[in-house]
Amino acid sequence: MKKLFLLICLSFSGLFAVANHITGGTIYYTYEKSGNDLIYHVILNLYRDSTSNGAQLDAQTPIAIYENVTNKMVDSRMVSKSQTVALSLKNYSPCIQSPPIIKYQVGWYPFDVTLPPSPYGYTIVYQRCCRIAGINNLIGSSNTGATYTAQIPGFNSLPDAPENNSAFFNGKDTVVVCANNSFCYDFGAVDKDGDSLAYSFCNAYIGGSTANPSPNPPEEPPYSSVNYSGFYNESMPMGPDVHLDPKTGMVCGIAPAAGIYVVTVCVTEYRRGVPIAVQRKDVQIKVGDCNVADAALKPEYISCDGFNYTFSNEAPASPLIHTYFWDFGDGGTATTSNPTHNYADTGTYTFK
Repeated sequence: MKKLFLLICLSFSGLFAVANHITGGTIYYTYEKSGNDLIYHVILNLYRDSTSNGAQLDAQTPIAIYENVTNKMVDSRMVSKSQTVALSLKNYSPCIQSPPIIKYQVGWYPFDVTLPPSPYGYTIVYQRCCRIAGINNLIGSSNTGATYTAQIPGFNSLPDAPENNSAFFNGKDTVVVCANNSFCYDFGAVDKDGDSLAYSFCNAYIGGSTANPSPNPPEEPPYSSVNYSGFYNESMPMGPDVHLDPKTGMVCGIAPAAGIYVVTVCVTEYRRGVPIAVQRKDVQIKVGDCNVADAALKPEYISCDGFNYTFSNEAPASPLIHTYFWDFGDGGTATTSNPTHNYADTGTYTFK
């Protein structure tokens, strides 16, 4: 058995997405104070690709708040965009051939809201149509809208649950993802209250329509899932080779074919072991037709029929790879791309 460690050319990674209008969104809030009522500062973040030909971010957005269980609407308003933050990836790794341009805008829509204490809590919601045509993991994406939500917990879960600051997704949103290559994207979040966080893939919601692209007010819950295509679903939004770490929120794996994929991650807040709220991030990730200089091998190699073994780089071929160096763990080395090495005896070797 031969164990393997790799020297690889690492690339800086970040998310990029292309769309005619909104490419993703998330809602979060901070708890301000309580008395007879609860006051929260809420921010809706909407993402737009700066290189697209689609519409600009809306100057105002309709947002509604519904009480959970009863679905009673307790607040509805138009919220103005306070700022637009430009995000871009400026320093591309030399390990990537033909990287896409990563440049997009994030619109901030803040407001304060005063709510009475509720045993059930509340759902904050914004809806917009439509997603772009040709999204790889959705059926009829050009007629499919999006719904973005955040949950404020009620006191039925825990007496102090309403005094909550939502989990905030703080991973970088500038990621290069190349088809059929390894990648990681950080959906990790932080929680001001120190609540424990657990992550999972979850279904993206539809919202709005071509007839009513920006519902005012947005519809009440529950919300319907988008229609996933083929073998894609809410648990495998980018196929079976991409996985989510439930403890860290890190999404890693081998990227699927070039195209655009809707990915939604839910983070559940646990306070003293009790789940109190779920926050969501829904984004469109574009997988580019680019090439990465990389080294990849299997975790273990086993040979039972001799002492000779031929090695090769398991990563896709790249013209950016100019030299190789192999260390076979027994003092032997090689500089060819597919060396054959003869081990002198049986044993366990760590090679790189």
